[in-house]
Amino acid sequence: MNRDLFLIFVLIIGFQCVFSQNSDSIMLDTTLTDSEINFKDSINLLNEHNNMLIASRNAYNDGLVFFENLDIEQAINSFSNAITIDSTFSDAYFYRAQCYKNINIELAISDYNSAYQLDSLDFTPLYFLATIYSDKALAIKIYEFIISEDPKQSKAYYEKGIIFYLNGNIDNAIISFTESIAINNEARSFNDRGSCYRKLGKYELAIEDYLAAINLNPDLAFIYNNLASTYRKKGNSEDALNYYSLAISKDESYAVAFNNRGSLYLELNDFDNAKNDIDQAILLNSNYAPAYNNRGVILHQKKRYKDALAAFDKAILLNNNYAKAYLNRGITRQMNRDEDGACSDWDKAKELGINLANKYLVNDCN
Repeated sequence: MNRDLFLIFVLIIGFQCVFSQNSDSIMLDTTLTDSEINFKDSINLLNEHNNMLIASRNAYNDGLVFFENLDIEQAINSFSNAITIDSTFSDAYFYRAQCYKNINIELAISDYNSAYQLDSLDFTPLYFLATIYSDKALAIKIYEFIISEDPKQSKAYYEKGIIFYLNGNIDNAIISFTESIAINNEARSFNDRGSCYRKLGKYELAIEDYLAAINLNPDLAFIYNNLASTYRKKGNSEDALNYYSLAISKDESYAVAFNNRGSLYLELNDFDNAKNDIDQAILLNSNYAPAYNNRGVILHQKKRYKDALAAFDKAILLNNNYAKAYLNRGITRQMNRDEDGACSDWDKAKELGINLANKYLVNDCN
């Protein structure tokens, strides 16, 4: 093949290659169908939504850290950021309400309501909402609403019972605790119903409920303490001492049980054991007024009137409405020939509901 023919052959081959490449390029169709475009858009929207959720959850998690560290201002900012990104984030509303509840009741109420409206299967926000109302009638209405939505909410019946008990409506408290027990056998419901029966002087029913509570949860020290106090009211000192001791064995830091056992020893004229228990109660809780009152009684019995007065003073300092401490301080003041101080204390004790104070006022005061 001569040179000219070779060049022609090369040109032909080159042209074919170019044509072939151009043909391939022309045949490649990059046009998307409508369904493909919609699919691509949906993927983009999904990615955008996921990124939004991630940002919202990150802000929420930051808020939880601030909340646990009691940095309430930063926690509110973080939860607010989470809500701004995702306005349907019920947990963020709930925890922001937790932040607001001690600084702005109205904002807390609004956020608790929002949290519940966004997740009406979760009654937790409503339970917390009920606790911040000073008007307990409103709280009861919230619990009744919860019951209307889910009659198996034993907690709602229980919380109603607590409000009735604290307001002195013992009969309705018993009804509510009984309804709670019918749904769910819980130690605390039996314990609190037992306390209602004890308050009414129905000691056998109280003991029955306390024992049922212990059977359900044998590790709760306060139930043994309540059972001991019931036996004490029945005049059964031996069982009372045993159950106070059991309460202490369940919780060796239980100042109330030490004080109660100490006061029972005091009634039994066992002053050494009384002193030991009451000193231990004060060691465990230096702000427990009843223990200082009992210490004052022991010191009075030992005729250490100056020290007794100091103990009663401490009890009253810790609880300005502690009627028994006023009565007892009045008696000790009289022993110190402080008649005016004694009469003033007895007058205060009477004002606070101690009828025995009137006997001293009549006999020793003008």
